[in-house]
Amino acid sequence: MTLQPGLLLTDLYQLTMLQAYLEQGMEETAVFEFFVRRLPPTRGFLMAAGLEQLLDYLEHLHVSAKELEWLTETGRFSRAFVEYLERLRFTGDVHAMPEGTVFFPEEPIVRVTAPLPQAQLIETRLINLLHFQTLIASKAARAV
Repeated sequence: MTLQPGLLLTDLYQLTMLQAYLEQGMEETAVFEFFVRRLPPTRGFLMAAGLEQLLDYLEHLHVSAKELEWLTETGRFSRAFVEYLERLRFTGDVHAMPEGTVFFPEEPIVRVTAPLPQAQLIETRLINLLHFQTLIASKAARAV
């Protein structure tokens, strides 16, 4: 299943932080992990899912002409920032639990290593993709 990559499927905070990082020359490598702090009340485990969709999103990450136009028209973002986004491709590494792996609180499900601006930018989409897919897989595992 190929999802529309939609770089702007994020929140304004992520874009604002990304621009600030770039203005300050903060492009060093960053590492972040996706994990859950605690299980829902009636769950003994969760099941990792959504990796395929996440990797597809990262492989096809780009900004459309309409998105670039919208960013420019907001007046919030510099020309240099918009040009950076126009050239943006994900260059980081992803390490993840295999699909269907049972996991528990505080266990990293996915670890992303990437230049700080890229890591910041994909955070919201990563959370949305993995959260929903993990929810569905975990409910299905209980129903079987």
